[in-house]
Amino acid sequence: MSLSPVDISSHEFSRSLRGYDPAEVRAFLERLADEIADLQSQVNSLAEQSRIYSAKLSAYQEMEQSLRDSLVATQENQRSAHEMADRERQQILREAHADAEHIKLAAERESLALREELRALKLHRDAFVKRLRFLLKSQSELIDLIEQESPEVPDARSKDADR
Repeated sequence: MSLSPVDISSHEFSRSLRGYDPAEVRAFLERLADEIADLQSQVNSLAEQSRIYSAKLSAYQEMEQSLRDSLVATQENQRSAHEMADRERQQILREAHADAEHIKLAAERESLALREELRALKLHRDAFVKRLRFLLKSQSELIDLIEQESPEVPDARSKDADR
């Protein structure tokens, strides 16, 4: 059974012959009641502070857990972003290599086609030069033949001078 300050101050003791001085007992009980009232007030105040601090601690623990969760989520997002960036980088490199290979093959085909066209043009030029030489040679031979077969025709100017 717990005693309150009121219980202590209102408690009555039985009287006996040669007992304690009732005024002294009453004064002591009053002082004791005041001390207990102060202590109970302190206990109540400390209990309230404890409740407030417990609530704050709980809020801080929730904030800490929230921060931890946010940190884990941020780290996971960062890891995912790095993985995605790495995959994209690898894909871009693969595409760039494929494009470069395609361009290289196209350039090689075009180079081969140009070399073949150049070879054909050289053959065509050589054939044209050969035909032209043959034509010039035959024309030269024809001129020589004409000069040898035709009688000398007097110059038209000298004929006019004789008249």
